[in-house]
Amino acid sequence: MLVSGVVCGSEIRAAENVIWVTADGIRWQEVFRGLDNRLLEDERFAEDAEVVRTDYGHKNAVEGRARLMPFLWNTVAQQGALIGDVDHNSSMQVSNGWYFSYPGYNEILTGKADSRINSNDKIPNANITVPEWLNQQPGFRGKVGVFGSWDVFPFILNVERSGLDVNAGFEPFRFFNNPGVHLMNRLQTQTHSPWRNVRLDVYTHNFALEYLRERKPRLLYIAYGESDDFAHQGRYDHYIEATHRFDAFIEDLWATVQSMPEYRDNTNLVILTDHGRGELPLEMWQHHASKRAVEKLMPDAQGFENGVVGSEFIWMAAMGPDVKATGLLQSEQVVYQNQAAATVLSLLGLDYRKYDEEIGKPLREILK
Repeated sequence: MLVSGVVCGSEIRAAENVIWVTADGIRWQEVFRGLDNRLLEDERFAEDAEVVRTDYGHKNAVEGRARLMPFLWNTVAQQGALIGDVDHNSSMQVSNGWYFSYPGYNEILTGKADSRINSNDKIPNANITVPEWLNQQPGFRGKVGVFGSWDVFPFILNVERSGLDVNAGFEPFRFFNNPGVHLMNRLQTQTHSPWRNVRLDVYTHNFALEYLRERKPRLLYIAYGESDDFAHQGRYDHYIEATHRFDAFIEDLWATVQSMPEYRDNTNLVILTDHGRGELPLEMWQHHASKRAVEKLMPDAQGFENGVVGSEFIWMAAMGPDVKATGLLQSEQVVYQNQAAATVLSLLGLDYRKYDEEIGKPLREILK
């Protein structure tokens, strides 16, 4: 019996806040199987194979995945729910027809695919995302923050129209100033990133933590990006280390939340990814694209005639006062990426139909 909570129609929600997190392009294979030894043993993909194998390898997949992502498996999986282990009758897929980032993030943040979004170009999103809509609702105005490593997020969230607090790419943090923010702004300009449009996740993470502590948002969305870019570079060893860091970032977030009275036992956590990656032939692990995307964007590419098979498969995890401790959700039915938005709205005690009746339905199977 609940003695306190948020009343929403006939439901009582235990928590008022959501931390919504995405990891760009982390495959379900590593999440549920651990290291892919085929890739570690291929000299094309892992210069530091022995170091990675020593730190995260194990003959038993269950033990190996827990070494790679200890917080996910020792805490989230025990206290919450996971979806996306294709090997064990748990499938989650994108519903958009492209299998790459901008269409995926739009689907995550709006609850439905938009075929007009067919590139990663910096085009302001015509769709109103859940964060933008929430920022207009009573009790949420000024209580929504977005942080991303990829510099396209200000366009995905359409900051010029939405007016949301969004910090992404190599932007300095401008929402307020304190010694920690001042130092990170300076360090960010002095730190080399391997990429021109994606900053290192450590800055995204710590900027988001500063915002969490100071502004105390009811919805905080954080999009980490290193994993995808290391994968595109073909560095499986770096991709694995980025995946492990992502898990540590989530643990740090959760510890911070539980240390704050405004959030302790009053916050739900939702984690998912924007797209999957290929598996076979081995070099396909670097890539993600549908057949339709290949035909449009790289028609002369060899070996991609059927797209990158398997990159439509993704995964999701959730934990908190309003999430059932189901562990792995197994079902004959496929779960879709477009259901994440309505699930987040439900976790906030809101009727998703007031946002948009046509979006994917909430994942009632994991909601208390």
